Amino acid sequence: MPNFVIPNISGFNTLGRLIGNLLAIGYFIAGVFFLFNLLVGGIQYVNSGGDPKSLESARGRITNAFLGLVIVVAAFAVTLIVERVFGIRIVSNYIFS
Repeated sequence: MPNFVIPNISGFNTLGRLIGNLLAIGYFIAGVFFLFNLLVGGIQYVNSGGDPKSLESARGRITNAFLGLVIVVAAFAVTLIVERVFGIRIVSNYIFS
């Protein structure tokens, strides 16, 4: 009876490595999304022409962008704390020091 072997074409040896890569990609996408929202909010603010409704909309977008950034940074900090407590590597491979 022949051996049936499924080749690993993904390049990931463990589930932890896959999760770490997905988290790193997620943090990067969140950072790009923050930058995009901040730029759009800034452009809206400049182009509001003194209209109070447009100014409030632009301020809200900028505020929400910063709140989102704070949430993402907090999630990253929690990830680092989990790494230290359990002695595992999730995103430490991507921190350049």
